[in-house]
Amino acid sequence: MKKNKWYLHPAFYIVIILYFILGFSTLLFGEKWGNLFFLEDTYFENVGALSLGIAAVISFYIFVLALKNRKTTNFHWFKLLVYLGLAFLYFFGAGEEISWGQRIFNIPQPEVLADENVQEELNIHNLAVFEDSDLLKADNIFTVFWVGFAVLLPALSLASKSFREFIEKLTPIVHWDIGLLFIFNYLAAQLAKPIFHSFYSYKTITFTQAVQEVKESNYEVLFIFLSLAVLWDLHRLIEDKAAAPAKQN
Repeated sequence: MKKNKWYLHPAFYIVIILYFILGFSTLLFGEKWGNLFFLEDTYFENVGALSLGIAAVISFYIFVLALKNRKTTNFHWFKLLVYLGLAFLYFFGAGEEISWGQRIFNIPQPEVLADENVQEELNIHNLAVFEDSDLLKADNIFTVFWVGFAVLLPALSLASKSFREFIEKLTPIVHWDIGLLFIFNYLAAQLAKPIFHSFYSYKTITFTQAVQEVKESNYEVLFIFLSLAVLWDLHRLIEDKAAAPAKQN
């Protein structure tokens, strides 16, 4: 069954790009607005955590749908594990983003983490073993993930039909256009640094950290649409597979 793919419509990309530009423009705002956008448990962090939570729910539904229709799709068990792994990964990211509700529910800092967490929070990504390592910093690991999953795999699949036929048996392949939005967000953050630095007046957190908050939140929003695209493609595949025997008869 052929249906227009929403993630190929230009309007989708225009809206997302405008949202990203608007997000980075908040670096121009003053102290009052900074308190609403850049601090813990304010706009960008909450949007990011909520987005990962939504992506987790969508991905878990994808896993259930793929498992239910495995006889129709003949999916390899490893691909099912990837669907489930993505759901757990997004859920873990959402929890880490808000320190598993530590500030929301006023949870005291566990003693076991008191000396190990550089921000004295109930999370793993701020542990000293990660923060003190250039290789293992959460931002670096996160970058490797989105570059690999949203950019490299789609690009290699586009360049090589044989690679796509092989790798598609093991993992979902998202459309390369969505990967371009990840790249746009990265480049926008790099451009924001020289453009907005001299205008930045918010003193509570550094300019570099503010840029990071906007960039990270934007990435996390994209994972909603990345998950929806995977779901859309799975629905189309199930429909096409189910319709194939009828056409043969």
